[in-house]
Amino acid sequence: MHLPKRTIIAHRGVHDRGTKENSLAAFQRAIDMDAEGLELDVQLANHRLVLKHDINAEETKNLPTFKDFLALIKASHYDGFLLIELKGRDGAKELYKQLQAAGLSNQLMLQSFWEQPLREWRALDKRIPIGYLRHYPNRLCWRLAKDKIIQQVNLDYRYAPLRLLSPWWLPTYWWTINRPSVMGLLMHLNVAAVITDDIKQALKYRKRK
Repeated sequence: MHLPKRTIIAHRGVHDRGTKENSLAAFQRAIDMDAEGLELDVQLANHRLVLKHDINAEETKNLPTFKDFLALIKASHYDGFLLIELKGRDGAKELYKQLQAAGLSNQLMLQSFWEQPLREWRALDKRIPIGYLRHYPNRLCWRLAKDKIIQQVNLDYRYAPLRLLSPWWLPTYWWTINRPSVMGLLMHLNVAAVITDDIKQALKYRKRK
């Protein structure tokens, strides 16, 4: 997978002015704004993969599904990067199955906070890019890297000084960057990618670099 440095990824789409995060409308807005990448949250709820961040008892029958998202990508001819996060331990195999069935040509990465989905994906596919999602590095980062399960460790920018504790050879995508001062600094440092709720701001600071 080869993305340009300082790639800008829309965090759960563009969700302001009443547009809900992880909605098809939010992703369409990001596509219309020429977002270079889309980040989305997927979870297994009532035997369906739905677009949703929090794992709770909220009703999910009216939420868009992962299949709905994939259909949007195909219908819109969007060719940007897809950063797909699985929430919780369950649903990794079904997510991979639906992704393969869609036949998309987009560059993409699967990521999770949980070890189980990462290993399940790698068992299914030796080549698909996988990222370990963390607030800050831990020992498991090194074990997953050594086992060739992951290609990246994607970290919370608030713990940036601890980046030195993760496998140094792995790239990092930083989340979720909304503060102008932090955005300016990371763009100056020429990082691999930033995940943000404000892609307009990110583009502005990248142009200043």
